[in-house]
Amino acid sequence: MANQDKQTPSGRQISQDERFHYIGFEVYPGKPKDLFRNDAEKTELVRKVEAKRAQGDLLRDECKLLEERVSGRERIVLSIAAALVFLSLFLPWYSAYKEIVEESAAPAATQAVTGEDTGQPKEEVITTARASRKTHREYAQLSGFGSLIAIGDVAGKMFSSGLSLMLTAVIMLAYTLLCVWLPFRALMGMWKSKKTGDDLALQLKYLLRLNWLPVILLALAFVVSFIGGDYGFSAKALYTSLGSSYGPGVFLGSLSWGMLVSLGGFLVLATKGIEI
Repeated sequence: MANQDKQTPSGRQISQDERFHYIGFEVYPGKPKDLFRNDAEKTELVRKVEAKRAQGDLLRDECKLLEERVSGRERIVLSIAAALVFLSLFLPWYSAYKEIVEESAAPAATQAVTGEDTGQPKEEVITTARASRKTHREYAQLSGFGSLIAIGDVAGKMFSSGLSLMLTAVIMLAYTLLCVWLPFRALMGMWKSKKTGDDLALQLKYLLRLNWLPVILLALAFVVSFIGGDYGFSAKALYTSLGSSYGPGVFLGSLSWGMLVSLGGFLVLATKGIEI
């Protein structure tokens, strides 16, 4: 039976050279070269392998199982991301503006009229004035820490408004507090943990994946803004950009670049948590 498997349908046995043409679907159409340049190289490599096995080392060189799951360079990058999340609290998180309208009277046209009165020439100058309006915006910004300091005044206005604005205020408060807690936990886990190897990697995996929580909260705040609602205070009188009612446009328009810095840092940390 074994002899029949080695033979072609015509009954001819396949030669060793023909077998090399078949293996790998002609990736190597010719007879492969020797693995070793000479017998001395072969003897030396075999000796090294036997020495490793004698010591109980059965893994090959540069085995992926021996690599750190979070390298020192990666920890430095993650530490920078965590520091940026915390430092973003000192940057502008929220922005609003008030439109200021200035009116001024400016001469618009001058016309000269010439006429005759009792035979004497007469000139009359007519001047008209046109009121012009100029509008400029005065911006006000609030940092992440500033929002925590002003939470007393802000909470009074938010909680006197509709449900959507109240929920947004609570969500953004939680987001702000996570900008302090999560970077601290990540840095302590990367540099102060007493665990090593896989235990350290699993701990970092858990800590870094927690950074998806603020990303989810920010997305939730955006979804909640679609509910909309009226303000419990004269928002438009304070800031024109707030409009007469709350909605997704007001939510997005009120966020400043400091918020984006914190979001970017969270995404870097959370993405590494998936990779581990």
